[in-house]
Amino acid sequence: MDFSTAVQETRSEWRNIMPQITEPAKQKVNGETSWICPLCGHGTHGDGLTRNPQSNDGNGLKCFGCDFSGDIIDLYMRTSGKDFAEAVTELAGIAGITIEDSNTPGLNRSQSRFNQNIAPGSIKPHPGQETQEKAVQAADFTEYYKACTDCLLGPDGDPGREYLKGRQVLDAALYNGAGYDKNTKRIIIPCSNSFYIARSIDPEEKIRYLNPKGIPAAIFNEKALHTQEVQEVFITEGAIDALSIIQAGGQAIGLNSTSNARALIEKLEKTGTDATIILALDNDRQGQKATQEVQEALQRLQIPFITADICNGLKDPNSAIQEDYTAFYDAVQTAITDARAYKNKQQQEQERRTGPGMIDAFLEAVKTRKYEPVPTGITDIDRAIGGGFIRQQLVILGAAPGTGKTALAQWIFEGMAKAGRTILFLNLEMSREQILARSLSRIAKQNGEKIRVTDILQGYKWEWDQEATILNAAEQYKQEIAPHMIYNPEEVTADLDSILAYMDREAKQAEAAGREAPLVCIDYLQIIRGREREDDTAVIKRAVSSLKKYAIDHNTVVFLIQAHNRAANQSGSVTMESGRDTSAIEYSADLQLGLAYTRCLDRPGYDKKAPEKLTPEEKQLVTLKVTKGRFTAPGIEVDLHFNGETMTYTQLTDQEEPAPQRAGYRYR
Repeated sequence: MDFSTAVQETRSEWRNIMPQITEPAKQKVNGETSWICPLCGHGTHGDGLTRNPQSNDGNGLKCFGCDFSGDIIDLYMRTSGKDFAEAVTELAGIAGITIEDSNTPGLNRSQSRFNQNIAPGSIKPHPGQETQEKAVQAADFTEYYKACTDCLLGPDGDPGREYLKGRQVLDAALYNGAGYDKNTKRIIIPCSNSFYIARSIDPEEKIRYLNPKGIPAAIFNEKALHTQEVQEVFITEGAIDALSIIQAGGQAIGLNSTSNARALIEKLEKTGTDATIILALDNDRQGQKATQEVQEALQRLQIPFITADICNGLKDPNSAIQEDYTAFYDAVQTAITDARAYKNKQQQEQERRTGPGMIDAFLEAVKTRKYEPVPTGITDIDRAIGGGFIRQQLVILGAAPGTGKTALAQWIFEGMAKAGRTILFLNLEMSREQILARSLSRIAKQNGEKIRVTDILQGYKWEWDQEATILNAAEQYKQEIAPHMIYNPEEVTADLDSILAYMDREAKQAEAAGREAPLVCIDYLQIIRGREREDDTAVIKRAVSSLKKYAIDHNTVVFLIQAHNRAANQSGSVTMESGRDTSAIEYSADLQLGLAYTRCLDRPGYDKKAPEKLTPEEKQLVTLKVTKGRFTAPGIEVDLHFNGETMTYTQLTDQEEPAPQRAGYRYR
């Protein structure tokens, strides 16, 4: 029989069960056999625990010694310490009642984490945990819960029972002490003795989720985070969603509001958890925003987690379980398997990072090409920084407006694409068409032809020779660069969360296919937007830390262009502190480069000029300077010639450069 029927049968079989859990008392009461109360021992010398004549169904018990009032399940829960589901299962076994759940594979009754009749005050918070009970210590809904649960155990057709059956979570709801309040027409889902969630099923009630007066929104089943035998915990948005996962054999917490994401994070900051978290919030904007918030907190707290799509394209877990129970069950079990595999991988990685395993792993890795530097194509820079960009680094390029920082980045990364490396190039201030026009102009120049970017963008005016030049450059670009270059994908905006999500997706797809994660160039930092009410400094700090984490996690390089501050722009100087909002950048960057007009630098042999005093020819002479390097000394300079019309750079040599502007790299 199903679980709810088994509860009723177990209660009615109390006379057959009693001899297994206690002994008869010395005398009967009103012709009824009385029993020694296992709670207080009353009945040893006279009448004891007996049937309560005031119970509605005749299955209630009463002890006149300790004033216990309840049924056989309540009694067993108090004496054995079992929860509701475990007590019913064991007592049913004593009575010879078989519980079968053929329609709900995977549901594990032992996963119930709420004892609906537990004695007030006996729930002990995890050490250091700030529980919501402190706010309303006088509240105790134990008896109310019991009455509501009884309403779910009635015959089919009762509104609460039918609602939960329709939602496919009746058994999971009962296992977790849920009930139905017929007066208010609300499903009652306990969170503790003092807190519950009320879900209205009255079609005329506009507000669906309500709480007792004065009681804040609670997190459902939060204690699963600190239950030793629970290895994985799903985080969902609603309690019904959490019950859906429990129905499918998982263990879950329901936030009951995306605003409770912050409350969950605060609890995890204080108490932590040994469980692996599986994020399964709603597939809408609010759910995605809460997912991102919790992800960042879990990363910071070093709590292992995965994000699982168990909804099969639907809005939330409960919609998915209603649509196709078998598919949902499979998705939940797959997510659990994935979470365990992820945690095992993390543990293996941890072993490789500590002790003797760390040294062995290091020696094994460095003998491969895993950490091979990525050449920039600028010979003197590559020579100076050890062969190119070192992997797992965040590289920052700062420059004043007009010095050609975007063109330099294009030159470097298109050269890497030609070498077969996958590049994600996000230019947040120019369109893909403008970027491509600059690239074709540069390729034409390298082929000995000159055509301006503005001419390329006006195809309706091309002369036949111009068209031939452009088409030749375009074909070269298609063959050599395009197969490995992703320019400004349409689904990515200047929103930081959009950028990070796309990067993560591309990296995982590449690695799953056995390829390296993309190298990333973002132009430029100060254009990136954050969340609502997140100020510019906070956005930059989060961007820098997240991008560096991407470089480390995926063994690649992130190249980030930043704007220089007003003082640097006015003086033409370039230092580690030249960037806007620099504190997070200065400390997080592994390699920091500055691009400046050569004549604005302190050089022997000529007078230093202010940027506004430079001639057009002098503005074509620029210097790339290392202002910070974790693996190289700062001060290295490389002189370049920049042609703004064709967006091309030329690395100067001693023979090509006038005497005062010495070529090559040098330490300042």
